[in-house]
Amino acid sequence: MQSVLRETAGPSTAPFAIEAIRNRLGQKPEPGGFCLFVLENMDLVEVAGDPGATQVLRSRIKAELEDALGAGSVLCDAREDGFLLALPAADKALLLRNLDQMLQRLPFCGLDQPGRGTSVTGRAGVVWIADMQGCEAEDLHRAAVTAVSAARIAQRSRLIFDGTDSEAIADLQRTAHLICDLPAAVEEGRMILLAQEIVSCVPGALRGREYEVLLQMHGRNGQAFAPGFFLQAAEQSRLIEIVDNWVLRSVLLDNAARLRAAPEVKVSLNVAARTLSGPGFAGGLEAMLRTGGVDPRRVQLEITETAQIRDLQQAQSNIRAARAMGCRIALDDFGAGMSGYGYLKAFDPDCLKIDGSLIANVADESHPDARIVPSIINLAHDLGVEVVAEHVSSPEILQALVGFGIDKVQGFQLGRPGPLQSVFENREQWETFSCSS
Repeated sequence: MQSVLRETAGPSTAPFAIEAIRNRLGQKPEPGGFCLFVLENMDLVEVAGDPGATQVLRSRIKAELEDALGAGSVLCDAREDGFLLALPAADKALLLRNLDQMLQRLPFCGLDQPGRGTSVTGRAGVVWIADMQGCEAEDLHRAAVTAVSAARIAQRSRLIFDGTDSEAIADLQRTAHLICDLPAAVEEGRMILLAQEIVSCVPGALRGREYEVLLQMHGRNGQAFAPGFFLQAAEQSRLIEIVDNWVLRSVLLDNAARLRAAPEVKVSLNVAARTLSGPGFAGGLEAMLRTGGVDPRRVQLEITETAQIRDLQQAQSNIRAARAMGCRIALDDFGAGMSGYGYLKAFDPDCLKIDGSLIANVADESHPDARIVPSIINLAHDLGVEVVAEHVSSPEILQALVGFGIDKVQGFQLGRPGPLQSVFENREQWETFSCSS
């Protein structure tokens, strides 16, 4: 995938857009915004249409934009398939509503031809400024470009920045570049599987029996990125399905022989809600388990980012199918959002993994989390659901959780993530573990 930032503002067009913004600023405008309005599928119009069809369509869309947003709102062509717009702040809500309506109408601006039709879609990146005094054209242009990038990554038609916070925009640019690099990282072997142990608090339990499989991405320069840095953005786009399927294949197929040789080991695999909502998920999982010869009873699926579920009925169907195969189902990051209890009812999981944000303060008896966490544990146990605490980082936190009746624990206090292959080495070094020791 090409970098969205490079696509949207190539060196041949960016100077014209920046100069147009600079000229606008020179007119001492009222508070307002600038927008990069990028057209998509224009290459298909050029292929399907007669010579000059692209220019006809651009002229039609430009007229529609000026009709929706006001005469003179189109400052210049941002590139061959986009426009730079000026948005006066006479009525911000109305302007943004008109912009959204224009994005919705865009597919109907196509060129109808005998036997075929062509249409385009679009995305808008908006930077809104309450005070134009002292603003630099380059900063405004960079913010609008980044907003378009973020909109595409998040699969949204429009994204707006209020202001030109350089640090925030730089962070988003880095994230955008990283997300755009994800497919290449998968293809080039720059994704590394790690494993972190999940430890049972049952007295006399053996270590080395259960692991969560984690993911680390490496840039082309060798820099390692933790999953929290790139997966959150990927989970808002279709890219997470690519990543999830790669992890499933890598564990259940590429490491199948290792798993078969260590039958005591169970693995917990993260599956994003977007992936779980896909109609082909259950069939693909069943095929991988069958081909790899992996016992499904040794596989737990951790459902992440439940707020991103697109099709609840399809997700429930996939969960039922996975459970029928023998897989366990866990709800990850439980307690982090408002929807957790609804999904506890909808998915009927075998396990809850309490979000680390609730675990950090359980050793402080005066903190609300010291009462919230045991209430979650008690509720889960009443429902026959196992409970795991994540991000256990100190002996004090561990002992508090044991006192609450936690079933299993995971975190730096028990062990840091390491290479997945190390799980299958030195199996004779297993030891008995006591949470109270």
